[in-house]
This record gives sequence, C-alpha cells and structure tokens, in this order.
Amino acid sequence: MVMNRLLKISCLSLVVLILLFLALIIFLELGSQWYIRTGPSTPAPAILVCHLDYYPVQEQKVSFLEDLVQKHIRGERIQPGELEAAAVLAAPEDMPGLNGILCNGMIIISSQVPDPALSYVIRHELEHVFQMEGLRPDCQDWELCATWAAALEYPQGFLTTVIYSLGESYRISPSFWDFLFGSWYIFKVYLLP
Repeated sequence: MVMNRLLKISCLSLVVLILLFLALIIFLELGSQWYIRTGPSTPAPAILVCHLDYYPVQEQKVSFLEDLVQKHIRGERIQPGELEAAAVLAAPEDMPGLNGILCNGMIIISSQVPDPALSYVIRHELEHVFQMEGLRPDCQDWELCATWAAALEYPQGFLTTVIYSLGESYRISPSFWDFLFGSWYIFKVYLLP
C-alpha cells in the first residue's frame, strides 16, 4: 500500500517536472522568436575586425592557416601552439559579443577570451576554414559541426567558453530579457541540430 502510494507520487512528480520543462522550452522558444522579430533593444555594434582599414590582412597568418589545412589533409594532429600561432588577437571592443570570427582569410580572436577557452575558440574557427575548403562535405550545419568538432578536441575549453560567453552576454545585454532570449537563440544555433 505504501509502495503503491510512493510510486504514484513519484510518477505524478515526474509528469509535473516534464510539463514544467516543456513549458520552459515553449516560453524560451516563443520569447526568442519575439526577440528575433523585434530585434535586440539596442542596435548591434560594428564588428571592426572584418574591416580591412582596421585589421589589414596579415599574409603570415593566412599562410600559416594554409599550412594547417595541408596538415589536416595529411591527417596530422594540430597542436594548441599551432592554433595560437594562426590566430590574430583583437581588442574585444572591435568584436563585441564575439569570441572569434573568420574574416578576410584570418582567424580573429578576442584578446579577452580566457586562456582555457583559447584553443577551443581558435579550433572552432579553424573548422570553418576546413568547411570553406570543402573538407567537410558531410556537414549540413556549419556552426553545429564546428562547435562539436572543437569540443571533442578541447572539452574543457568548450565548457570555459560557454561559461565565459554567458557572463559576457549578461554583462553587455541591455536587459535581462535580451540576455535570456538571445542566449537561448545562440544555444540553439551552436548546440542543437
């Protein structure tokens, strides 16, 4: 009798938790759809790292990236030091809200990215180089593929990047709702198929 009652309470609790979880997902989905339609509370700042006037092409970095592509084609593992040598560090105010970006044939990383996340962020952007070179023809969702390819090599860097990115997003978001719905949208882009 007591076991039956405990089983019923457990099942009911599980159903309530599942319903609450689904309600949260629906709330975040509807909120992020509204967020996308209405746009953030403030206009997006300019990403200066992609403007050649501010960050001219560094032929040495482009050449080094080409060497890394060849190394990848040969099946050789790319070391963290090689990743760091391939990247251009930029002032965070020149790339607000971004950890890294591929622009003008260069991997550009915010100088504010914490050390444990650095290799992960560079590897993520390097995956985009591989995609653009046609080395990942089976990948349908470039951000998802880049996220997981880099996360498999640098799991600690991946976790550090997520925590750091959430903190930065909260810091620069004009409101809690911008942070919440913007973060949910980014979560879906980078982590869900």
